[in-house]
Amino acid sequence: MKLSKMAVVRFSALGDVLLLWPVMTAVAEANPTLRITFFTRSGYLPHLPSHPTIDVIGLDLEESYRNPIALNLFFYGWIRTHSPIAWVDAHAHLRTRLGTSLAAMLGTKIGRLDKHRSARKAFLNRKCKALPSIQSLYAEAFAQAGFPILWPGHLEWEQRAPSEVMILAPFSAQASKSMPLIDAAALAQRWMDHGGRVVLMASKAEAQQWQGPVVETPALEEELVYWKSAAVAVVTDSANQHLAALHGTPSVTLWMGTSPQAGFAPRQLSLHRDLVPTNLACFPCSIYGKSSCSRSDFACKNHSPDSVWEAIQEVASVPSPSFF
Repeated sequence: MKLSKMAVVRFSALGDVLLLWPVMTAVAEANPTLRITFFTRSGYLPHLPSHPTIDVIGLDLEESYRNPIALNLFFYGWIRTHSPIAWVDAHAHLRTRLGTSLAAMLGTKIGRLDKHRSARKAFLNRKCKALPSIQSLYAEAFAQAGFPILWPGHLEWEQRAPSEVMILAPFSAQASKSMPLIDAAALAQRWMDHGGRVVLMASKAEAQQWQGPVVETPALEEELVYWKSAAVAVVTDSANQHLAALHGTPSVTLWMGTSPQAGFAPRQLSLHRDLVPTNLACFPCSIYGKSSCSRSDFACKNHSPDSVWEAIQEVASVPSPSFF
């Protein structure tokens, strides 16, 4: 059986790469004679599952391929060697546009992500209520390249074994998307009081900010085990939200300065609840998050602890001291 080849490019951010992955796997599964090569940042590789017909190539954009000329010489050589029939630019950034132009010049069919920037401005100006999901826009890019799929397709949730573990991911690179640590600590203590264990998903620098009860902080290579087995994950609008969706972890997402209606809510493969601010005229204040607040009080972060706990109970079984 002769395999056709496709290249897909997306370098950042990790959350966007994780949103792209299930769309790309749907394309792979709908086209069994297609071999996909996915180009992304090398640091993202530990977070991605494996797939039998998707080859992931991690590129070091901070060193080896920091120079655009070096990156595009690499792309040119790869295209000439592998002769892909399709090239999907799922980033639409200067770094990927040059490689995409090379592929087009060499006769490859192209699909490009349309970011709908004008619609995003209209959304923030309250002129439209919702934006198309980024995953549907990825699907459109694959369709442009000649590989349409039905998105979203049928969902089947897998039954998970009972677990006493709650994943807690309160951090984000943007202040308007970070859970107050005092609230996160209280939630961790409440889960532990019910006989559970708490796993904190955080970088080393983030973990140093934690002042709550003693929790587990797994190494990067250990994280996948928890995503696949935890009873529930409480996350913010960050890469961890997309990891929960990707691995079918029951989850509760705390939206603060950003909104699930802005297009970046993932297709869920498990029970899930979104908690959004209410009665705030300024919500949402941005698409991607901000480091500051026009009100100076980040009122969007004031999620009721009881509402978070109720959402957890809706999607997962809360352990009890008799669990053990």
